[in-house]
Amino acid sequence: MKQVCVVWLGIMLVAALGYSQSSSAPPSQDAATPAGHGSIFVKLSKALDSSKLKEGDAIEVEITSGFKLPDGILVPQGSKLTGHVVAAKARSRGDSDSQLTLAFDRLNTTNGKQLSVKGDVQAVFPPAEEPTGPNMATAGTSQGGSGAGSSPTAAGVGLTNSKSGSNMSAEGHVESTMSPQSMGVQGIGNLQLDNGVISSKGKNVKLNGGVRLVVRADFFG
Repeated sequence: MKQVCVVWLGIMLVAALGYSQSSSAPPSQDAATPAGHGSIFVKLSKALDSSKLKEGDAIEVEITSGFKLPDGILVPQGSKLTGHVVAAKARSRGDSDSQLTLAFDRLNTTNGKQLSVKGDVQAVFPPAEEPTGPNMATAGTSQGGSGAGSSPTAAGVGLTNSKSGSNMSAEGHVESTMSPQSMGVQGIGNLQLDNGVISSKGKNVKLNGGVRLVVRADFFG
């Protein structure tokens, strides 16, 4: 009888210790809350070509309109947004389609601050500096094109929610200026954009230096 009691007390002691440890354990941490979310305007520092890039290659773009995050952090014009190539697919004999997918993960501001970012491409526009020319239809491919542009970037930037994904091309409506709500490819022929994936049929995806992007991004402090 004494042995049974000893065993029972041992079981109760182990159970009590387990409960104490579980109740004193710190609660699990939720995922980091973004310091801000919205659409920002950038331009390519150099050309990107799906036939010359590979997964993991570093990329850098320049912010063309300064803005302030909801927590007061100022992001000046000229700050750099860095990221990497998620996927690059060149056209081939067996498959004429090409694709380029970009992701952005860090913001380096001109005033020395760094922010973690999770961003992808929401819209693509031609360079702002050059007028529309006869080769506009090939500005976004690796065969010909001068990278000609439309009207200059609209001043300011809106940190506002935007719908994900698009399937617009230059054959459809072309916006005159960039806006936080801009989606798809505007003013560049033979390119499509769908959920952050830039694609082309029959040619390699090439974005010339100066090509402007609207990036949908979450910022983390």
